Amino acid sequence: MGRVFKKAKEVFNPVTTIISNLFQGGFNPYVALGVFAIGWLFSRSMKPDVPDFGTNDFEETERGILLNKQSNNACVPVIYGERLVGGTRVFLETSGTDNTYLYVALVLSEGEVNSIEEIKVDDKVVTFDGALTHGTVREVANSDSNFYKDSTSHIQIQAFMGTDDQVASSVLTPLSSWGNNHRLRGVCYLALRFKWNQDVFGGIPQVQAKVKGKKVITLASNLSEQTASFSTNPAFCLLDYLRNERYGKGIATADLDLQSFYDASQVCVTQVTPYSSASDINIFDCNAVIDTSKKVLDNVREIVKGMRGYLPYVQGKYKLVIETTGTASVSLTEDDIIGGYSLASPTKNSKYNRVIVSFIDPARNYQVNEIQYPSIDDSGYATADKHATMKTADGGFLLEGRFDFRTITSPYQAEEMAEIILRRSRESLGLSINCGFKAYELHIGDIVNVTLSSLGFSSKAFRVLSMTFNEDYTINLNLVEYQASHYTWATKSQVSSTPSTNLPNPFTVQPPASVTLSDQLIEYNDGTVIVALDVSVGASPDSFIDFYQVEYKLSSDSNFIIYAQGSGLNHRVLNVIDQETYDVRVKAVNTLGVSSSYVSAQRKIIGAIAPPSDVQDLSCNITGQDAHLSWTAINDLDLAFYQIRFSNKTDGTGEWLNSVNLVTKVSRPATSVTVPARAGTYLIKAVDKLGNFSSNATAIVSNVTSAENFNAITSVSEHPTFSGTKTNVSISNDSLILNSSELFDSASGLFDASTTRFFDSGLANADFLASGNYEFSNVIDIGAKHTVRVTASLTQSARNPDDLFDNKTGDFDDAKSNFDGDTPANCDAHLEIATSDDNSTFTSFQNFVIGNYTARYLKFRIVMTSTDLASTPVISEVTITVDMPDRIFSGNDIASGTSTKTVSFTTPFKTTAYAVGITGENMATGDFFTVSNKTVNSFDVLFKNSSGTNVSRTFDFIAKGF
Repeated sequence: MGRVFKKAKEVFNPVTTIISNLFQGGFNPYVALGVFAIGWLFSRSMKPDVPDFGTNDFEETERGILLNKQSNNACVPVIYGERLVGGTRVFLETSGTDNTYLYVALVLSEGEVNSIEEIKVDDKVVTFDGALTHGTVREVANSDSNFYKDSTSHIQIQAFMGTDDQVASSVLTPLSSWGNNHRLRGVCYLALRFKWNQDVFGGIPQVQAKVKGKKVITLASNLSEQTASFSTNPAFCLLDYLRNERYGKGIATADLDLQSFYDASQVCVTQVTPYSSASDINIFDCNAVIDTSKKVLDNVREIVKGMRGYLPYVQGKYKLVIETTGTASVSLTEDDIIGGYSLASPTKNSKYNRVIVSFIDPARNYQVNEIQYPSIDDSGYATADKHATMKTADGGFLLEGRFDFRTITSPYQAEEMAEIILRRSRESLGLSINCGFKAYELHIGDIVNVTLSSLGFSSKAFRVLSMTFNEDYTINLNLVEYQASHYTWATKSQVSSTPSTNLPNPFTVQPPASVTLSDQLIEYNDGTVIVALDVSVGASPDSFIDFYQVEYKLSSDSNFIIYAQGSGLNHRVLNVIDQETYDVRVKAVNTLGVSSSYVSAQRKIIGAIAPPSDVQDLSCNITGQDAHLSWTAINDLDLAFYQIRFSNKTDGTGEWLNSVNLVTKVSRPATSVTVPARAGTYLIKAVDKLGNFSSNATAIVSNVTSAENFNAITSVSEHPTFSGTKTNVSISNDSLILNSSELFDSASGLFDASTTRFFDSGLANADFLASGNYEFSNVIDIGAKHTVRVTASLTQSARNPDDLFDNKTGDFDDAKSNFDGDTPANCDAHLEIATSDDNSTFTSFQNFVIGNYTARYLKFRIVMTSTDLASTPVISEVTITVDMPDRIFSGNDIASGTSTKTVSFTTPFKTTAYAVGITGENMATGDFFTVSNKTVNSFDVLFKNSSGTNVSRTFDFIAKGF
């Protein structure tokens, strides 16, 4: 009997100590004792007959984990496995002009954690410019359309994993209130700086972080401790929590059965296939956020139940046991059972025909989700496992149990839990017996074989749920029926993905579809003409747009000007500047005031510099010596006048470039003009107020000359030698061109080293002189002062040696002139004339137009200009033609007298080759007259009778010549 008492004492004393420590009070050793163990699920037969329907506390608590809280003394949670968490703001401060920057220190958990995988701000994932490694400062990547706006990162982040030696944040230390000693050692936190932008943030940003949590020490098979690392193994997470002195229980390693923890860890990593064709997963994982403000006992219970575990205190150590398949370690027969027994079958309140398990679902943003067994669609189940079958067996009653698992994040692990709970509730007999000392070899969670012939039990397997030591040293065992089939993993159906909702995100606004820019001229009632920039906005596909904000600026300016806010899609900016480039951007703003990203466009204003329209419907009507030209007015508001030129080409090849001015200016609104009638080509262009010409000349060919006869006086050609006086011009290939400012000898480098320019263009761009002229080698002398008609023929082209297509910048359709080249519009050559009566004093040079000039001496020059300094006119031929029309002088009723009569002309003829006709009025038979002494100024006439005697007669005359 002494040995029996000794055995009982060995068990009794440790239990006494545990219970004493637990209650921190006195203990009556003569009161029956229950062996203390934390278990994942207690026998329903040992609990009150009250169904467990759960509460909303679980969902509310888990929702709170995702929120940002503000506190300086809140408990810091522990993250095991991977979870999405909010955090606690322990520091909040603004700085900068108008509080531009918001600084936040956001504590996530106890450290050291493995990594921070993802950051969400206001429910939007942030893309950073690199991984969030410990202590590294990151900015938002430019690919992030939510938080990278206006070429600026609006979030700066520095992550700390919670090492004990981490330094202060360089993001926060610029603030005077955050010093180098603010290191938050041992705490995982984020240092954040937000830059205010009303289109990005609507208030204090809400931050969430997906954290791969606490690094925990694992055990090798020889029970040696391994370097702390990331693990979701529940056994090792529990071991860390029990041993940690900072946030856990601080139990000494000597008080823990490490072998049981290692054995349990191996059970946890048993690989199972969740559904057909899926990759294997662990049978148990721990992904939990542990609230360190709760009792250690409650937190241990949450970790233990997630792996179907028990934590009994055995032989002075805590032992971890996982409820799984196994074999009996002890067999009990009638000889070992003292007294009677109590057998209980599942009651209505302790069994279920449906079990619903709540778990944390990553697919739902780490919020609480539910899964049930049997599933709603149980058509593929065996008949006995169908809900309807079980419900019928239960008298038609719905028996539903709800259970919360805070550590489970897999729907397949959660469904397995639901199935095991349901099967245990329906197929588990409860047995209570008193046993002798053989039962002392059992521990909670052990499997024991029981043989009771009265019940028909022969080595029937049961699992030990609890043990009570009685005063007579017997042990009361509470057992539950063990069935290995309960723990066989059944392949499940793949969880269907949650259908995506089509509800719009009010914080994500679709930008305008497009922005199109154009410009045009606007005329006020007083005739003032301005340039307007038209903005056409493509509507946003977003259904909740309240208005569009249109902003513009000169490209050279820094800040945009808000021009309009409204629902209209067309806007007009008045009084923009010609030839300046404008930037326009438009954003959409919804009814909550949230803005989209900007859609931008740029345009160089060409309203007034655009060439005026081509003239239409040019017609010519020859009447006598005049040609009447008429055309249809163009509608350009900046029209200044029309210019008319003439070419002597009658074959349709007359060109504007190779023609000469006929009428320099026909002011608006005139649409007709009378010019001398000539055979050749009349050409017309419109000219605007900036001096731009129509892109194309409108021409009409006339083969009808005037009735007036013209007589050639002289014709002068300067080509091909061009031997006159040259100022800033030179001869190249028998043609006149402008001189270059760059001399060959002054250029540096090797001219053949340039692969983007022509050999003859030099090395410098735009190096032609702005103007030059060529004065004819000789002055034209027509012998005396006469009125003569002067015409000219000028053959020219244009050249730009810099104008390589591949080297051009900008949009060629925004440039002056035509698609196939701007050079003719950027240079020009025209004739000028000066006249004199004495070859000494000349008038100033003026633009030459075809017409009549009265003078003796005519002097000509060609003026060549370049507006872009890259183009030059090329003059290959120039000819001046001077002619005079026939003139008629006449007189009547002139008395000749009896001597020679001299008839003088009011204006002398050019030559004496004129014709004179005389008619006598009172001539007698035989009278005659003689004409003599013809000069350019006069002629003599003498009348005689038949006998040769001078007589006086009355006569009329007419003289025709030039």
